[in-house]
This record gives sequence, structure tokens and C-alpha cells, in this order.
Amino acid sequence: MEKYIREPECLGNMVIILSNQLKHYLHRAAEEEGISGSQSRILHFLALESQERDVYQKDVEDFFCLRRSTVTQNLQSMEKNGLITRSSVTSDARLKKLVLTEQGMELECRIHNRVQDMERMLSEDLTKAEREEFQAVLIKLSRKMETVGIDGKGDRCGC
Repeated sequence: MEKYIREPECLGNMVIILSNQLKHYLHRAAEEEGISGSQSRILHFLALESQERDVYQKDVEDFFCLRRSTVTQNLQSMEKNGLITRSSVTSDARLKKLVLTEQGMELECRIHNRVQDMERMLSEDLTKAEREEFQAVLIKLSRKMETVGIDGKGDRCGC
């Protein structure tokens, strides 16, 4: 039986730890505004995408790889809290266009400012070259994981 490896050099563990730290920071920022981390990400997605096109629930499901029921629950809560509206589309009554309300736009702006603060904080101790190299390494690792696939048919060692 292989010994579980706990050394800090395990890249996967390091990425997971950093990811969890970033998520906790962002979730705290969202919760201070009265919404969940998921809802804050959906707000940001709607703010960006709706500048270019109409956005529907299916777009949110596909972008975040979430089940329909999960997205429905989030959107219902956001609508109840006055952050979005869902309006019927004349060409297809089954479709509901998602639109940020003024309140939703203001909230997204406040949360976006917190995200930018976090980005500045992460970058302040890195040189431009270090940031660029870090981004390049992350992209390289992400592409590697894409080749393995979500089903995990790859090396199953501890790191």
C-alpha cells in the first residue's frame, strides 16, 4: 500500500489549498452582501455576457457546468431578492431571458470591486514576470488535466 503523500510539493494539493483559500475569501465577500458565492459568480457572468447577448438559464448551466435544479434554485433566490428578472421571449415562451436589475448591477459592482482588491493583493508581492510565468504554468496544468478528462482515467498516485 502506498503511503499518503503530504509534502507541500504536491502540486495538486497546493492548487486545491490556494483554490479553497480564494473561494473562502470570495464567499465571505458575497455573504457580507447577503448572497452566496455561487450567486455572486452568476451575477458577474450575467453582467458580462448580457452586454453582448441575451442570456438564459441554459447558458448559466452550461458555463458553470451545473445541474438545472441547482441553477433554478439560485435564480429563484436571486429573483426573490430583486437582483434579476426573468422575462419571456416572444419567439419561444419556454425561454426566460435573465436580466440584472439596478439592484443586481449595484451589488455585482461592489462584489467585483472586492474581487479586484483580491487580485491586487495576490499580485502585489509578485513581479510582472512571476505573474506571467504563474499564469502560463496554470494554463499548462489545466490543459494537461483536460487531456485526462473529467472521468479521471489517468495516473492515480497521491500527487
